[in-house]
Amino acid sequence: MPLTQTYADGYLAALVTVDRETRATADVTALGTFPAAWVTRLVILRAYVLVCIECQKSPDDTFGAKLSSYRKEYAEALPQARAAQQAADLAADGVSLGVSSIFTVALERG
Repeated sequence: MPLTQTYADGYLAALVTVDRETRATADVTALGTFPAAWVTRLVILRAYVLVCIECQKSPDDTFGAKLSSYRKEYAEALPQARAAQQAADLAADGVSLGVSSIFTVALERG
């Protein structure tokens, strides 16, 4: 079975296996629902983290440096993905961000 994502990190791409990608996908899915583009981004980042964790031999090797970088990037991407999903959910409910208000004022003639 081939990989479903495209991995751009030349150093780690060859080490992403179907098993690692499957685990990365399961980890992201367990966090909730996200827009498709964010799922792709999170799965790729999580797969890189898994590769680094499993291939690291010492804290100061290349995998250790990449692990630190990809963990940080993943941690920054996750809240952005959640915000994107929240915006998508609001749009699906018919609320346009920045245009509508949740407050209404009753207008009465006196």
